[in-house]
Amino acid sequence: MDDYKSAAVRHFSDAKYLFDSGKTDNAGHLIGFAAECAIKYKITTLRPGQNAPHGHFPDIVGAAKRHLAGRNPAAFGMLQHLNAGGLDGWNVNRRYNQTGVTTSEELASWFQFAQRLLATTGIKERG
Repeated sequence: MDDYKSAAVRHFSDAKYLFDSGKTDNAGHLIGFAAECAIKYKITTLRPGQNAPHGHFPDIVGAAKRHLAGRNPAAFGMLQHLNAGGLDGWNVNRRYNQTGVTTSEELASWFQFAQRLLATTGIKERG
């Protein structure tokens, strides 16, 4: 069974560790997964018994908006963040890029976005 909450915390924590170690590319990869897991967790808490959409950024954003739109006010904060964007440039296929492609500025923006998503779900980050 998928445990999006635990995965979001793990990916976020590992991304922070990698970032602090100067491994920006892998930190960037994991922070995107942390954000995805937060979204999937939110959807499953609002729709018990139903699976979250599969996929990655940027494709998952449209599916997430459809799942969250018109739901209770608990979804509003996440919808605001998704509408504002925040993982610009992140793509699961960046894992194949040359080392050094992920910039510190880009990564800082992704971390901020992921933190906001985790906060809207009530997930407490660690690490």
